[in-house]
Amino acid sequence: MLDPNGPLPPTVYWRRRAIALALALTVTVLLGWCLALLFGGAEPEATERLAAPATASKPAEKPPAEQAAAPPPECPDDAIRVAAEVGRPSFKTGEKISLGLVVTNTGQRPCVRDLNRVQREIEVLGPDGKHVWGSNDCVIESTNEKPLLRPGQPVRNDVVWPGLTSTPDCGPIRERIAPGDYTAVAKLGEITSDPAPFKVVAE
Repeated sequence: MLDPNGPLPPTVYWRRRAIALALALTVTVLLGWCLALLFGGAEPEATERLAAPATASKPAEKPPAEQAAAPPPECPDDAIRVAAEVGRPSFKTGEKISLGLVVTNTGQRPCVRDLNRVQREIEVLGPDGKHVWGSNDCVIESTNEKPLLRPGQPVRNDVVWPGLTSTPDCGPIRERIAPGDYTAVAKLGEITSDPAPFKVVAE
């Protein structure tokens, strides 16, 4: 079977067989290289796709803004401004008088302050500077008020005074105030506001 038969010399047939064998080997090598390139080149991409989620799944550290913040400090007296406000410059005798107590944080950062009902008071002084009425004279009730005061943001409490006198011990005698010049003073603990003047005129 290996001996060449035909009209041509044997060397011709051996040469043809050598060329055919070389072509077959070349095709086999090229086919193997293509298969290796096709399947071998896809493997790294798949590895990267699988490795990426593993890296992303690591727990991330919380930024400083999300970490537990320390509670705001208490507002010191030197960072608190207390002001008294009067609804109008003048009122008629027998007319209800609107008054206000305003607390403002004058510091540089938020803080909390005890604004309990027994800590704050509005006092009205007569023309002679004596006590005429106080918001805590007959109503002293404890309240749970400790708000966060932001810098420059006022917190106010309004009171409507019927224009009758009272005493710190809540005595039974209450009289309508006479016409004259009066001042309202706001207090928060040991802090006292500047006086806010107003007039009461005859009807």
